[in-house]
Amino acid sequence: MIPTRVKWYYYRLQTMQPAEWAFRGKQWLRKQKEKRKPVNPVFTGVSVRPFDFSFPYEKMQVGGPYTVFGKELDPSAIQDFHLDIFSGKRFPQNDFSKNIDIRTDRHGSAKVVWEVNRLHYLLPLLIRYRQENNPAHLDLFMRLMRDWQEQNPYLRGINWYSNIEVCLRLINWYWCWNILESDEHWQQDEQCQAFRQQTWLPLIYQHCHYASRNPSLYSSANNHLVAEYAGLWIATLKWQFPESAGWNSYAKAGLEREILLQYSPAGIHREEASVYIQFATDFFLQSMIAGQHYGSPFSAAFEERLQAAFHYIAQLMDIRQQVPHYGDEDDGRVILPDNDHRSNNFVSLLNTAALLWKNADWKMSATTDTKTALLTAHLGETALPIAAKKYHSVCFREDGHAILRKTDSVQQQEIYCHFDAAPLGYLSIAAHGHADALSVVLHIDGYPFLTDPGTFAYHTHPEHRKYFTSTLAHNTITIDQTDQAILAGPTLWLQHYKAQIDQCTLSETTDTVTGSHNGYRQKQIMHSRTVRFDKTTDQLILSDTIQGEKAGYHIAMPFHLHPDIQVKQTAANCYRLSHPATKRVVDIQMDRMLQVHRMQANEQGPQGWYSPSFMQKQPSSFLLGECTSEKKSLVLTTTLTITTLHEH
Repeated sequence: MIPTRVKWYYYRLQTMQPAEWAFRGKQWLRKQKEKRKPVNPVFTGVSVRPFDFSFPYEKMQVGGPYTVFGKELDPSAIQDFHLDIFSGKRFPQNDFSKNIDIRTDRHGSAKVVWEVNRLHYLLPLLIRYRQENNPAHLDLFMRLMRDWQEQNPYLRGINWYSNIEVCLRLINWYWCWNILESDEHWQQDEQCQAFRQQTWLPLIYQHCHYASRNPSLYSSANNHLVAEYAGLWIATLKWQFPESAGWNSYAKAGLEREILLQYSPAGIHREEASVYIQFATDFFLQSMIAGQHYGSPFSAAFEERLQAAFHYIAQLMDIRQQVPHYGDEDDGRVILPDNDHRSNNFVSLLNTAALLWKNADWKMSATTDTKTALLTAHLGETALPIAAKKYHSVCFREDGHAILRKTDSVQQQEIYCHFDAAPLGYLSIAAHGHADALSVVLHIDGYPFLTDPGTFAYHTHPEHRKYFTSTLAHNTITIDQTDQAILAGPTLWLQHYKAQIDQCTLSETTDTVTGSHNGYRQKQIMHSRTVRFDKTTDQLILSDTIQGEKAGYHIAMPFHLHPDIQVKQTAANCYRLSHPATKRVVDIQMDRMLQVHRMQANEQGPQGWYSPSFMQKQPSSFLLGECTSEKKSLVLTTTLTITTLHEH
């Protein structure tokens, strides 16, 4: 049997072009040199550019407790920066970083360890220090940083494995330094001065050095590369080491380039993972803001594409400011100054953008959160009214996304359907995409009824990873129990499909969108789906056309339900879906050719589970219609009727 690691390398090489082989070869040679002869980058000089940071600490809310994927973690209790707090397993502390196995659960979950080592808890800790003038918070901050330095010598251990993690720490340290810079005790105390010179500045320099030498290029040039440019750009604006000017120019050029590559002209993030939109967009936004701090603006093209991203986010939100889930989600945040992983970063981003560009259409709430206050502190007065929201259907034909909606803002009622005919993902590995071509998501009055089950895990729980990314885990059609593309590793796809929107017409009374994909081309089968939304009758009609070269193929059509949905069968192939937070219900009538069953979660397998966030899952259910085709081609019709239940 071929070892899993060998198979992964074999498949990974298939996604690369010759230029990338050469690049990876150079990386490998340097890794061998660094392994044989460890380096310890030491700066020869530094100047710190001050910034007049005025922040109303007394008005800011810092929630608690700090959580890691839903698990509470007291920062004062952190003793081991290599521990997986879920499994209790531990990554080797002194091994050469690039040789550590992260692709199995041998040492635990690298993702869990990295989340702790992003050090998000430092920023709210310092905000509390400025609010309370309590030296205990500052002492804890310095203790954690010294412990981190001691436990993580350069290129040793899991926390020097990934450049995105290195750069996330740099960004968090930028804001931490700004908060402390105007504090008199911090500036004058000898222990604080010694901490800066002996711990913090050496760590910052090591991180900048690493960030500049380990870019995620070619097939890996996704949100990781954006984070790497952002971290290096933001850090070198403030900390002027001898190399900073060169690093700064390199990082800025990368950010200017990547925003045009990774976002379409319509502002859609090309990784095809909706929750990743807030993560990637935040890197660009904070890079622009740091540039404003030091008089280093970006180009008009950069700002135009970033504004397009905010325009898309505003349209993607439903009436309760939720976004439909598609693709991967891992709770990633750039900074977390309010200490609250449950906060809506999409809202925070739009509120920040509204103030930066004076666009009331993007203002989502009358009050702003701690993060928006932090990012806009340099603007001074930031009052801006909330404009009345205009909701309408929209089709992004070139990008493969359509949003069909009927909204009554006064009654807070909405029928919202997201249709996905987009590519599998970004670049040759499509790392964070799911095999979800022609999937639909349905929200009623801002509550998910038909949903994407989520992500749950990356490198651990391989059976769950395979399921949650599979075609069967999405509201589309699966042929012969195979996926539309091949998952060859936790974040590695082969045989990408081509998906597209073929037709789209939108009006006040009726929206119709048709999409297709060739994910089953090797079976000589094509699938197309038309979604027709009749706004006069509140009906969504799905027409699925499957065309094959011969009969006898198996069809599975699932509809995945949010855990809050209550299900009642009302007739053959007909079910009523209800949610406790709204009086409106969905009656779903599936095609009479299908044998329909309600499938429920059990501990024997991953099917039927819903993952509300990374490393968490809840039991749920889905409706599954199945049949074997008696003809080469057939059409299946599903009708969803939305009505209001009246109390008697």
